[in-house]
Amino acid sequence: LQMSPPGRADAAIAYDDAALAPEGVDASAYRTELLISVNGAIQHVPAPGPDVLLLDFLRGRGLTGAKLGCGEGGCGACTVVVSRWDPAAGKASHAAVNACLMPLLAADGCDVTTVEGLGSARGGLHPVQQRMTDLHGSQCGFCTPGIVMAMYALFANEPNASVAAVEEHMDGNLCRCTGYRPIWDAARSLCVDAHRDASEGRCEACPAAKDQGAGDIEGCVEELVTTTSASKYAEAHLAT
Repeated sequence: LQMSPPGRADAAIAYDDAALAPEGVDASAYRTELLISVNGAIQHVPAPGPDVLLLDFLRGRGLTGAKLGCGEGGCGACTVVVSRWDPAAGKASHAAVNACLMPLLAADGCDVTTVEGLGSARGGLHPVQQRMTDLHGSQCGFCTPGIVMAMYALFANEPNASVAAVEEHMDGNLCRCTGYRPIWDAARSLCVDAHRDASEGRCEACPAAKDQGAGDIEGCVEELVTTTSASKYAEAHLAT
């Protein structure tokens, strides 16, 4: 989401009286509001104080999937995905961030995706959410949105992620209920090198195994790539 360059006519004036601007400073080159995309909707936000956190901003707008847990970036309950356009690479980069630590000011010019924007029971679940549901990866549910968003960030950057990559990526999310095994099964079922039946070459962890004995791992990955790349938070949105 590219910001207007300094000096644009539509830039907000940072001084109520332009005459108060320091000598040699073009007051029209400054903005007094943030430009943030939240779940695909552009938000013009009056410049907050430096102590306002992204988590407070999101929850104040009814997006309460991200939770305040430890408040120190250790539990991952507040995880959301922040996407930025990388001009050098010519594509968007996606990062799972701790919203309880990220200043709202740091999200200026970014696209923020929360679990509410990823999918819902009414509008349809993202494959990551569906796998967490099918493989019983949630009990009390407090940590689940953060875990889902951490998985989503990994697969958004690397749709063909390996089991080893998921192991490394998920170390910032804690769960006190499930013992991690069903969460791990859900994440592993989406990996390109998920465990397969030796004779059939099929994914034993896939939910499709309920009726067919095992699922098609290629189909799992294809579903993930299609859903992620076709979402409204994809690169085309950030590039405009």
